[in-house]
Order: sequence, then C-alpha cells, then structure tokens
Amino acid sequence: MSIIRKDLGQRPPARLKSKLSVVQPGKAVPDIRLEVRSGGEFSLYSQAPDHMEPAMDRLAEAAIERNIFQTPAFLLPALGERHSLLRVALMEDGDGDDNLTALMTFSVRGNGSHLLAHAIGDIGYHAPLISRHRPMATLDQLFEALAGSLVNLPGIAVFPHLLADGAFMRFARAVAAARGLAFRVTHARRRRALSGRIDPASAALTPGEREAWQANLAKWEALNARGKIGYHIARNPSETALMLDELSALTTTVAEDRSRFAALLPTAKKLGRNDQLRIHALYLAGEMIAAAIQPVTAGEAWIWQVFVRPDMEQEAVDEQLIMRLTEWNTRDANIAVTRAAPGVGPYLAERFWPVEEGYATLMVAIRPGMERAIDALAREHRD
Repeated sequence: MSIIRKDLGQRPPARLKSKLSVVQPGKAVPDIRLEVRSGGEFSLYSQAPDHMEPAMDRLAEAAIERNIFQTPAFLLPALGERHSLLRVALMEDGDGDDNLTALMTFSVRGNGSHLLAHAIGDIGYHAPLISRHRPMATLDQLFEALAGSLVNLPGIAVFPHLLADGAFMRFARAVAAARGLAFRVTHARRRRALSGRIDPASAALTPGEREAWQANLAKWEALNARGKIGYHIARNPSETALMLDELSALTTTVAEDRSRFAALLPTAKKLGRNDQLRIHALYLAGEMIAAAIQPVTAGEAWIWQVFVRPDMEQEAVDEQLIMRLTEWNTRDANIAVTRAAPGVGPYLAERFWPVEEGYATLMVAIRPGMERAIDALAREHRD
C-alpha cells in the first residue's frame, strides 16, 4: 500500500488542511497530490488515471467550455506512452474521485522555461476543462497549485490557440488579473467556422484564391473522367469501425501517415464506440483516396485529421473532401458548428464558411515577479 503525503502549498497553512492520502491498489498513483484552499485537492499524473474516467466524462459535460480533445478518449491512451512527457493536472472538490472541477493536459517546454497546456499530439483544441460550478475559484486554486514549490513546475503557463471570446480565455484572464499575475495575449489571428448556410457567391476569396479554386475544379473534373467519385460518411459505431480498417490500408505507404494513424487509432476507436466520431471519405472507382476524421460532441464538430492517398496529393482531393464535408454538415441537424482544429489546414473550402472567429494564445505568470520572463517569452514566440 502506497502512502503519499499532501503538501500545504504556498498559502498560509492555517487556510489549508494536512493529512495523509492512501492510494488504493489497482489505481494509478499520482506523481504528487496536494491540498489547496477550500478543501480542494490537486493531483498530477504521468500515468493514465483510468479509474477516474467516469469523473472526467462528467466534467467534460459540465465544463464552462466544452472540449472533446480533453476527454478520456484522447487523454488516457496517450498518458504513459514511451517517451511521452505529457502530464495531466486534476482538481477535485472534496474527498474522492467523483467530483473533478478541472482537468489540464500539459508538458514542460522551452528547456524548462514554461509549461504548455495542449491537446494530445499538439493537434486539437487546447482549452483545459473547468467546471461551471465556481469556475473563478477553481482556476484560482489551479494556478495556486501549479505554482507550488513541491510541484516544481516552471512559473509561466502558456495556453495556445484559444478561442479569443471563449469561456476559458475570459475566466483565466479575470483570475490572473484578480491575483495580480502578469499575463499576455499573443498570436491573435482569425479563422472561419461553419455555422448555418453557406453562400458560395459571397465567399471571401482573394483573386489568387479564386484562381486556385478554379484550378481545383478543373482537377476534379479530370478526376471524374478517371472513374466514379464516391463520397461516404461513417456515422455510427459499426460504420466507423469498418472505415477505420479501410483507412489503415490507405496509410500503409508513407511512414509519416502510418505513424500518425497508429497514434490516433486508439482514440478514434473509443470515440467510435461512444458515437462521437464521423469519418468522411472520398472514393475513386471504389477505392478510398482521402478521409477526414471528425470528432463530434454536443453539436460541435472538429476536423481533426485528414489523410490523402499519396498518388492523389496533387489532385486537390483534400479540398474536394472538405467541400463535401461542408455541404453535409450544413444539413446535419446534430451539428451546430464545424471548425478545423488548430494544426489542421487551412483549406480553401473554409473560405466559404460564414462565421469568423478570433483565436489567441494566453500566457500567465503563475508566480509573482515574472514580468520580464513572460515578456521575453512573448517576444521569443512572436519572432
């Protein structure tokens, strides 16, 4: 039986509790477990805490900003992988594993200069999960715990590619300001989202993009002359399982594609079993030539990974696939908004999407007195 002592953190001991935590056999052992203010508990794991999967699922449903990339389907297969530096920080409200209030996956980057909160494999949306119940207090406790001396983490936390108007960005900035912590918002950019109907006539294409689009149309006409073009969507667990088998064959030629597919397969299988996966695929004469992996939850769809058969890469079949996906998702009553995950695309087809959204990176100095360090990091990332 393992026993892990709980640290008192940086705040005055009178505001915290001190006790011993007994780790039950068969459960993943946290690297460290701390008590913070208000009885909240902070845990840090480098191995998959499988026993907490139900609590993670509940938090994902109750988060201020939904993010399928921070759910167990993505998180658990990646933790503990060989050479993985990924860790997960968890906040719990009270005793037991039943009431998670925060979940954040991260790794230490920049030779120890900062911790980077990110989705698995760096492709995906990166906002941590924070419970709707007392989100300001939860974020305050999370920042306090991450800054604790025994946790031994860098004093700057970087949250990349957040929706600029998203709930996590708003609450995290408010908590940093309330605690007197330095923070910087960098890498502001715009990207389009698909919500509602599209009007091809009003697409915001530059003259160069219109020329490229016309060239793509010519390529698709030439492709049609080579054989029948088919488009299929796998929409339920049995269909996605079959299409993943087809996709496995598509990715055997190129080593990078094989590696990418092998890394996503455990997650894709779990999403498929949970009915949270759609796979859009193009076929030429009955053979798959391109596929897009699309996680879906609570009306939000993300284009996560796109694969193209190597001999088709010059035929713009990925653009044709994303255009077909666009047309389908506008008619799908279960999808309210479609986005391309950070790290994917951009595709010309996105220019037909009617909604423009802002993204930005948030840097927070979770310890006081780090203004120079955070300014230097912001300049380094800007250059």
